[in-house]
Amino acid sequence: MTEHSPKSPSRPWYREAWAWMVLAPLILVVIASAIFVSIAVRFADDTVSDTYYKDSRMYHFSEEQDRRAEELGLAGLLKFRSAEQLVTLELNGDLADYPQQLLLTLSHPVEADLDRHVLLEAVGPGRYQGSLPEELEYRWYLRLMPETDPERHLDAEWRLKGEINFELGDAVPLNPSR
Repeated sequence: MTEHSPKSPSRPWYREAWAWMVLAPLILVVIASAIFVSIAVRFADDTVSDTYYKDSRMYHFSEEQDRRAEELGLAGLLKFRSAEQLVTLELNGDLADYPQQLLLTLSHPVEADLDRHVLLEAVGPGRYQGSLPEELEYRWYLRLMPETDPERHLDAEWRLKGEINFELGDAVPLNPSR
């Protein structure tokens, strides 16, 4: 005759210690992965907005617009009047016809969300004026071009560049950068 041992009532799997020892690390990895993915998406690096192009596996910087501005002898003096939220430009060079409008791009060194575009209107030969969206402070990278659509900045015939720190002054020369 066989003797039967009294059977203890079976517990659900989630009340077993071995189940939690197997599942706990897996659950922690899933939670940590979700946190890291959300951080990576939320704080992604900003893209570079300049004339770089990809050739095979290499990236190259195009100086064509800068070279053209240099050939035309272009240079400018940009003056900001923050209190009036006004910017003026004196543009010099060998242009046959000065454009009626120019696009000034103010790029924040860290946050692409703070980048601004200012349309400068001609007020005289080689003189331009535009309105600032708000009072600016700290440091900004400046890019001036005859293309008025910011998305088509690669199509511009020429460009001038500069950098301003509003803590040090409110005027900056713009030159072809090479």
